[in-house]
Amino acid sequence: MKKRTRRHPRAEKTDGSNQETMDGYYYSVSSTYLVQKFALNSYHRVVARKGLGRRPDPSFRRELNRIQQPIVDRKLSGRKCSEIDLQTLGQHFGRHIETVNLVLSEVYSSQAHASQIGEKLETSKGQGYVVLRGEPSLKWKKDNRFGQLVYERMYRNVLETAARIILSDYTRRKLVNALLEILSSDWEQLRRLLSLKRIPADLIRKVKDSGGKKKGSYYHYALTACRQVRRALDIHLLKTSEQSSSFRSVQRKRVRDLMNSPDSTNVNELVLDKVEEWKTLGFPFVQPVFKKNTMEFAASTENSTGQGYWFKEDPERENEIILYIKTPPGITRRERAPDSPYRGQTLRFRFLNWFPRQSARARRKAQEARVQGKSQRAVQLDYRAARYEDMDHQLRNTIRLQHLTRELVNLKGKKDANADKTAELKREIERLRKSRRCAPPVFKVEGHRATLLIPFMPPDAEMLKKVLPRTPRIKRAGVDRGLRHPVVLSVKNGGGSFDEVKIGREELYKKRETLRQRTRVLISELALRKNNWEKKCVMLPLPGNLLKRERELGATWAKIRRIDREISHQLAAETVWFCEHRGVKTVYFEDLRYFQGKGGMRTFSWNLSTNLWGQIIEGVRYRRAALGHKYGGVWTVSPAWTSRKCSVCGERGLRVKDSGSTEEERGGEYFYCPSCEFRLHADVNAARNILKINIKPTVVGGRTAKTYV
Repeated sequence: MKKRTRRHPRAEKTDGSNQETMDGYYYSVSSTYLVQKFALNSYHRVVARKGLGRRPDPSFRRELNRIQQPIVDRKLSGRKCSEIDLQTLGQHFGRHIETVNLVLSEVYSSQAHASQIGEKLETSKGQGYVVLRGEPSLKWKKDNRFGQLVYERMYRNVLETAARIILSDYTRRKLVNALLEILSSDWEQLRRLLSLKRIPADLIRKVKDSGGKKKGSYYHYALTACRQVRRALDIHLLKTSEQSSSFRSVQRKRVRDLMNSPDSTNVNELVLDKVEEWKTLGFPFVQPVFKKNTMEFAASTENSTGQGYWFKEDPERENEIILYIKTPPGITRRERAPDSPYRGQTLRFRFLNWFPRQSARARRKAQEARVQGKSQRAVQLDYRAARYEDMDHQLRNTIRLQHLTRELVNLKGKKDANADKTAELKREIERLRKSRRCAPPVFKVEGHRATLLIPFMPPDAEMLKKVLPRTPRIKRAGVDRGLRHPVVLSVKNGGGSFDEVKIGREELYKKRETLRQRTRVLISELALRKNNWEKKCVMLPLPGNLLKRERELGATWAKIRRIDREISHQLAAETVWFCEHRGVKTVYFEDLRYFQGKGGMRTFSWNLSTNLWGQIIEGVRYRRAALGHKYGGVWTVSPAWTSRKCSVCGERGLRVKDSGSTEEERGGEYFYCPSCEFRLHADVNAARNILKINIKPTVVGGRTAKTYV
């Protein structure tokens, strides 16, 4: 069969190390941080250590009632964080959001000024706050509007967040203007953009290439630019033809009907005139706004008290760490934490350092697995234990560096400072700065939960060589992803043999499908009742029974998302370790970003949305990068003809009902080739075909290859 290339392969990298060394054993230190989550508890709460479904600590309410002053709101709860702490933390986040939006409004007061800053940010390599800090209108002073909202070090994080927003918005604007240039000169591309259900991939790549950069997330920026322009054209076209709708799916269907109608001359003229108007006068962009209820300290590079957060190991409670958060001026009227390192207002939380407990548990289970003869399971548990021990070491290094840095500053401030002790502290601080440490954290608030996300450095090559067996990584694995089996793996061995496995989680999928069906009923019921209420009771608030249904719908979707995460974690972990035990170097996935079901396939599209393809790929890449694979060793290839072609002779075969049938059945579970009489499970046959897709060696591992057979 003739080869055809739909996308040129990337050029070979001239710098950096190869993925595989001379002896077949390679361990590439990943640049991806391993982010771990810690639940924040109020300072006076007893942290629960084990057990799921546990009840709140009953002493939490009594303790808080005893220590609170009468002037403070007594609305407390048995949750991990009291309402008072959550309110104070919410005010803290509110100041952060307000200041970021204030910086954005200052930058976008003039479009020329915003474009100039965007150009500077595009040429700068990280540390966007340095570019914004050089702007005279964005200077922080204690008595100006920025100084009244946040303190100085917090303002650095505000500028870093604003710089990322400005850079991404500048990139999208540039790509939108490039898209308008393409559409104004090529009517066929404009017609395809509006008449097709999906945005053409070649148009996205053309917009991406016109942006100047070909690496990074430019493809997704180009896709966003195409969606933005198409949405604006749809609204203009429907408003002119008096067919407006607030539902996006209805808008798309009506525009496609207008573009594909026999009498579409007037529609074409309207669209072309609007594109020419935007090209001349400018596209109606909207100023970006920051709304996320998160706060990160990525710009806080120094481990001192001034960065806004402070760790301290609790001397009385084992493996518990006290977190001090410096609050902006004016939030609290009094000093809430007497033992705080900050002179001003402070908010205190505590969280459990669960690394020692989990590492000891993994060691114990690994020993039990060895006794039972489960060597592969023992390797997984040893790796888990070593990784948790390393993270615990990084966290303690970070805490120690914070405290020694503060001790050195206090020692230098004394007149009779001991020179020997000062030199010893400097040597220890220098050693800790070169050691493995965790990165600045991210605070997140969701409802009544406050979470601390700490990024940790991935395992280094020395630890991986010690924990993992010396298995040469030279094999390839193909992954077919379907509805019957979410993941089907095929690993090619020497001599034409294969190791294959079908991975699925039927119980979780059934539970998830039951909840999804419940959401369909609730959505339909809510829409009907709301419509009736709005007709009968105009401008009146919704009754309690409808609000209760809305809360039930939100809770059901939250359960579905939790099950999604659990399914993707389990499938990705089993995929990674199946490949690792067999020495797989590269894993090939199907590129299903633009796959869609055909008409007349009933519930196929609904079931297609439950496959979690993107989450599984990212989970596999994340875990394989932590195991020392450069870029995760994950490639995506075209799925064209992999389910219809015989993996033995290459001829087109049939989908049949069972292993002994020869009659074609649409969507059959097994594959039958009339040419060579070969029979195999259809998903396994597709996984073997994925392995045979031609991959040129010039393509960088871990990226997308678009060369097909």
